[in-house]
Amino acid sequence: MASSDNYKVSLVDAEYYRRIIACQNACPVHTDAQGYIDAVKQGNYLEGYIRARQPNPFASTCGRICAAHCEKACRRGSIDAPITIRALKRFL
Repeated sequence: MASSDNYKVSLVDAEYYRRIIACQNACPVHTDAQGYIDAVKQGNYLEGYIRARQPNPFASTCGRICAAHCEKACRRGSIDAPITIRALKRFL
C-alpha cells in the first residue's frame, strides 16, 4: 500500500477554509455565523450585532426571511441538531 493511500494532503488556502466552515460557505453573503454565535454566548451582543451586520447591511431583515442555508450546513446537525443561527441573527 502506497503512503498516498493513507494520507491526503491539501493546501491551506481560502478555499480550504470555505470548505471546513460549512455554515459560512453556505450563506449567500458569507456571514461569520461562528463569530456572532460566539459573541452571543459570551453575552457581548454589540459585537455579535456588528459581526452579523458586516457583510450584510440587511441582517435584521434576513433574520426573518432568510432560507437559513447555514443551518442546513451546520456541522452540529450531524451530532444532534443544528444551531438555530437565523433565530440568533433575529435576536441581534
